[in-house]
Amino acid sequence: MGGGAARGLAHLGVLKVFEDAKLPVDLIAGTSLGALIGGLYSSRPDAAYWIERMDQYLRSFRSRKTRLEFIRRLESPQNNKHGFFADMANLIRKGYFWGVTATKPAFISEEEYEEFLNPIIPDIAIEETKIPFGCVATDICNGRRVVYTSGSLRTAIRASCALPGIFPPVNDNDMMLVDGGWVERVPVICARDMGADVVIAVDVSSEMSKFDDTSGLDIVLRADAVTRVFLNGLLLDEADVVIHPPVGKVHWADFSDPRGLIRQGELATLERMVAIRSAIHRAAMPKSFMEQIRSIKDRIVEKVRPKE
Repeated sequence: MGGGAARGLAHLGVLKVFEDAKLPVDLIAGTSLGALIGGLYSSRPDAAYWIERMDQYLRSFRSRKTRLEFIRRLESPQNNKHGFFADMANLIRKGYFWGVTATKPAFISEEEYEEFLNPIIPDIAIEETKIPFGCVATDICNGRRVVYTSGSLRTAIRASCALPGIFPPVNDNDMMLVDGGWVERVPVICARDMGADVVIAVDVSSEMSKFDDTSGLDIVLRADAVTRVFLNGLLLDEADVVIHPPVGKVHWADFSDPRGLIRQGELATLERMVAIRSAIHRAAMPKSFMEQIRSIKDRIVEKVRPKE
């Protein structure tokens, strides 16, 4: 389950379809909001429960004036660009973001961040989840990718979701951890390392916007965005099936329509159901049987191939 902030709510729709189709989920790997949804579901594998719980939680959250809502409202209605980096450039131009982050670790304080996430995350160890769970974070102190498969579920999810500059880094031993999307936006490698034979990747990232700016700030942010998009494509190539809910135009801080995002996850998964079942069936077949099929296919192709 990949990162995408608010767009990651689509993951709940994916899980609902899996439940309805009685497709087993043997393990879950998540990054950023995908880590939050994956961790919640792993602790209690019940999509309907978490859809209702998340809806109630976000209604309560939206009733309060928060910095996340402040960030979203800073976006100009005339600005047709989408994506985290375009938003950051816009915030810095306005001066709000730069003024706060020049003297503090993040726009949102550690207390606010914990107040935002802790009420929804069970206070348990990852080892206690009903489904094996892992999530990815980025250690900016030591310059490495970090995978949590044990320890505090809350700490792991907070680390994986810590958008640089927006949420404060999470300190864990000698590590300073930020959002896992900087090293593995969709955690395909994480899932493989955890033992998955079939990896269904869910990508809820935004599309690349048209680029016509020339300022140094825009160029720096754009170059970083291009790198992450390119690396994400390499990761997705390693998955057996990729699901792309069409939520890329939703602002990353816009949690106003959770049901709509969840529905997009459902529809995108239903469209890929044949490919998902085929991947599962292929993995379940003995290797010798698959080799026989390939051998027969090669002989048929050889017979029908036109003679030169």
